This record gives sequence, structure tokens and C-alpha cells, in this order.
Amino acid sequence: MLTVNFNQTELEIHFGLGELTEIDKELGFDVRDVKLGEGLEMLVPKLQTGNPIAIAKIVLATTRKQKGAPKNESDLEALLENIHNEYGTFKKFGEVVIEEMGKHVLTQDLVAKAE
Repeated sequence: MLTVNFNQTELEIHFGLGELTEIDKELGFDVRDVKLGEGLEMLVPKLQTGNPIAIAKIVLATTRKQKGAPKNESDLEALLENIHNEYGTFKKFGEVVIEEMGKHVLTQDLVAKAE
């Protein structure tokens, strides 16, 4: 289980169906005002590069239902600072998230496809 610390609360980075649906939307793209949810295909590459915007969206999606989760941009920035301080780089955090994804049925194929 992967957790991140925010305001003295441990939040679990959880990859359930609801969280993956949210990631798919957030990392997807818009075509003529239609949101296409191809974001899961971009999940591993964005984590591999340590893209801070993508990491923010992923952390928000995977912690959104938890008590103490970030509620606004300031909260999210503070959480990202905590992540960076703990892991040294967003790229390293992305590697740890990918490793965790490899342990879960719903995300194993995404990791295998990227290797």
C-alpha cells in the first residue's frame, strides 16, 4: 500500500475503478468540446517523466474520497511539496507509483504494456 502524508494524515494512493475512471477523464483530451477519456494510456508515461501536473491529477483522483484529502489548489501544492521532499524528485515518486500499480489487478496491464 502506497501512502502520502498531508496535514499529518496518511492518504492511500488507491487504484480502484472509480479512481481509474477519474484519472482517465483527467488525463484524457478534449476534441471539439468533447472530453475523450484516453487518459489511462497516458498514466504510466506521465509518471515515468515525473510530470507534476499529471502527478497532481493522479494524487487528487486516487485520494479524493478519503478524509483529509486535498480540497483546493493550495492543498494540492502543499501535498506535492511533501511528495517532492519525501522522494527527492517527482520522477522517483512516479517510479514508486508504477511499482505499486504493478501489484493491482486493475492496473497491471497498463504497467506491463509500458515495459
